[in-house]
Amino acid sequence: MNEYREKIREYIAAHRDEIVGTLKDLVAIPSVLGEPTSRAPYGQKCADVLEATGKLYERYGFQTEICHEGGYVLSYFGNGSRCIGLFAHGDVVPADRNWRYTDPFAATEKDGCLFGRGVLDDKVAIVQSLYCARILKELAIPFRSRLVMYTGANEEAGMGDIKHYRKTHIPPDFSFIGDAGFPLYRGDKGIFRFTVTQRSPMESVTEFFGGKAFNIILGEAHATVNGNRITATGISHHAAKPEGAINAGQVLADKILEVPELTVRDAEIIRWIRDLLGDFYGNILGIANEDPVFGRLTIANGIIKMQDGKITLSFDMRYGMAVDIEATQESIRRYFDTHGWDMDIVCDERPFAVPADDPCLIRCLDTYCMCTGKTEAEPRINAGGTYARFLPRAIEIGTSTRYGTTLPMPNGHGSAHQPDEYIRIDGMLEAIEWILLMMLACDEELNNESNDL
Repeated sequence: MNEYREKIREYIAAHRDEIVGTLKDLVAIPSVLGEPTSRAPYGQKCADVLEATGKLYERYGFQTEICHEGGYVLSYFGNGSRCIGLFAHGDVVPADRNWRYTDPFAATEKDGCLFGRGVLDDKVAIVQSLYCARILKELAIPFRSRLVMYTGANEEAGMGDIKHYRKTHIPPDFSFIGDAGFPLYRGDKGIFRFTVTQRSPMESVTEFFGGKAFNIILGEAHATVNGNRITATGISHHAAKPEGAINAGQVLADKILEVPELTVRDAEIIRWIRDLLGDFYGNILGIANEDPVFGRLTIANGIIKMQDGKITLSFDMRYGMAVDIEATQESIRRYFDTHGWDMDIVCDERPFAVPADDPCLIRCLDTYCMCTGKTEAEPRINAGGTYARFLPRAIEIGTSTRYGTTLPMPNGHGSAHQPDEYIRIDGMLEAIEWILLMMLACDEELNNESNDL
């Protein structure tokens, strides 16, 4: 493995501009969930990013097939009896208007970074998968496994793509999900999403709305109270990582409470909503929990809407294996019922973890330690949700080895699902090297396992 390391680095350096340009081209496709059609179940723009990905792989000689009805594309390299998977997604969350360094879908290079929606989550992983495959092929690096590169188009809004894939394909023997961080993640928290709706309409509040996705803490919200238009902004974060976030609905509630014409009953409801949206750990709901492996339970609101005078709130909860999820769901339902709200469950994906002593996991961790010299590195648990939960033996890895920019970055900007999402280009390029070295280690391990059978 080490004998090819310098050649891998030279290849990546020589293709630097090409790699960046490929990512820019993919970012230009605004692949947010849209209206379904027969050949575009997640909207035409999501289908477009799959078409573009398929053409990239075909350009460099990789067998490729697009599953239009499932919303994903598969590309292949090699013919071994063992299989290694690289999983990425080309769909992205919506982009709000608060970007300062670029239009979200016109990726711009500044200060050694690339800015644009999807440069970090997760179009970069498409490009990295492509170049890992190209390097193996063009440098003729020995690789005994079959490599499958999966690109989906519904990871951010339900994961119907990977569910379809699992129904129709045998998954790889070991998979890498390029959608997290280094050194690696061996499991995910559970994801429970639900909405609650008032039974009785508001009196003086005639509009109350904001947000577009369950998994983005509300960054901007609007209301109308007796003809008075009110707007508020917060600090948006990924719902799985609410630390430091401020829900715009909470800020808006405070502003609404200052309106003199607000009725007493509406004021009571808005005050309760304000407190609810400001609690990211389930204390008000009576469901707070901290798992020794999975960490704290989190719960965050991403969408507020109003119809026929009744407010609906969405919630995204992340939880560990120590949570009795059925009892927790019932506690949540009872709490909202006593306040006059009805709950509807949207989804419940249970937590999972690959054993810490999995031989391929250990080889990947050893590779990370070799690359960094950080010999005490340990696998982590992801608060976010990725394709890994639908695969039998998968770890999540990073798309960049370096973070930070000298450009001014306001709170709530710069990360995944935030305005001014960016990736450091040097970290993105180095990650290709690390991922490929991990793949080579797993290729060796998997084929040793075959010999032991």
